[in-house]
Amino acid sequence: MQNGRSVLKKTVPLLLILGLAIGGAILLVATKPRTPPPESEEKVWVVATQTATPAQHFPVITLYGRIESARSSRLTSSLSSEVIDVLCKEGERVSKGQALVRLDERDAQLRLQQQSAELAEIRTLIASEAHRFDYDQRILASERKLQALAQQEVKRAQRLKEGKLAAQARIDEAQQVKLRQDIAVAQRQLAVQDHEARLTRLQAQLKKAESLQALAKLDVERSLLSAPFDARITQVPASPGNRTRPGEVLVELYALDALQVRAQIPNAKLAAVETALNNDHPLTAWALTGTRQRLELQLSHLAGDIKPGRGGRDGLFELKIPATDPAIGDIVSLQLQLPAVDNSLTLPREALYGNDRIYTISDGRLKGHRVERLGETLDNNPGSPFDTLSSAENTNWLLVRSASITPGSLIVTTQLPNAVEGLKVRERRTSAP
Repeated sequence: MQNGRSVLKKTVPLLLILGLAIGGAILLVATKPRTPPPESEEKVWVVATQTATPAQHFPVITLYGRIESARSSRLTSSLSSEVIDVLCKEGERVSKGQALVRLDERDAQLRLQQQSAELAEIRTLIASEAHRFDYDQRILASERKLQALAQQEVKRAQRLKEGKLAAQARIDEAQQVKLRQDIAVAQRQLAVQDHEARLTRLQAQLKKAESLQALAKLDVERSLLSAPFDARITQVPASPGNRTRPGEVLVELYALDALQVRAQIPNAKLAAVETALNNDHPLTAWALTGTRQRLELQLSHLAGDIKPGRGGRDGLFELKIPATDPAIGDIVSLQLQLPAVDNSLTLPREALYGNDRIYTISDGRLKGHRVERLGETLDNNPGSPFDTLSSAENTNWLLVRSASITPGSLIVTTQLPNAVEGLKVRERRTSAP
């Protein structure tokens, strides 16, 4: 019993001390000063800008074309003959009239001699017909005189018979002479009348012989194939010793002064291009070849048809300045300048979001605008003429137009990953293009 009381006496003070400690801790926690929670600050994005300055600019579209020639020829053989000599090679530049392939002309020469002989024979026959006509006319006059004399003899015999001075046999004899003379006059007169028919037939034969002779001469000339214009050789299938057939291709070439570029113009730009061509507004372009040669071009006309499955119409571009050595079939990238557009803006590509949205800064926050894309431009200076461009390394700027953007507005030219209207931004001013 005494042991229990002694334990209790020792425990009570300990509990009191523990309780006082807990109460003091609670009091300290309850009475400590309270600090307000930190406020989260809105992030401000730093962006580059340019000042909106609407002006007149020249839209430019990028096209891909192929160099070709408006005049290309495939020289074929007109004879069945043997190739004697090939006087050109693939890739060679040739002048108009320059000999390219020589064929064996002996067969053609023999045909020419034969036709010349037939022509000479017909000309001799025509001359003979003229002499015959003159002879027939003279003989006809004599035959008619003899006919008149025979008629007089018949009348004389009849008078003598009436006077009983001649027998009937004399009258019959005179009439027989008269009839024979009538037949001779009719035959000679028919010969004279047939002169025109005979002469016409001979003249027709003459024309036929002249034509055959001309063809024979052409065959002789065609035994030597020559360049029809200043050209470059693209292929030479002919080889000495080969036997050619009529229509067989011996040389292929193209004209050097008729080079052009064929490029497809997209349907979205066809209306503007056709309007410019109909108004006689020249559309210029330039292209860069694989050898870094710059070509000055002008759109001359559009192709007459649209190929199935294609998204545009072919345009034919003529070279304004003759190129030194372009290659047929070379694929080129060309820039076509369209008519100038007023109140347009040039922007870097980073300023465009999606296909038709840009942002300006208003009271430190983004404001969205819908824009009309007009294409690209090679120069960001308003009204800069296209033909002053001297290099193919110009930067392509986007060309847009929007009625909601006022001059002087700050257009954001930084591509933000989370751009939304109302986003807080801060300008990092750059020089306006």
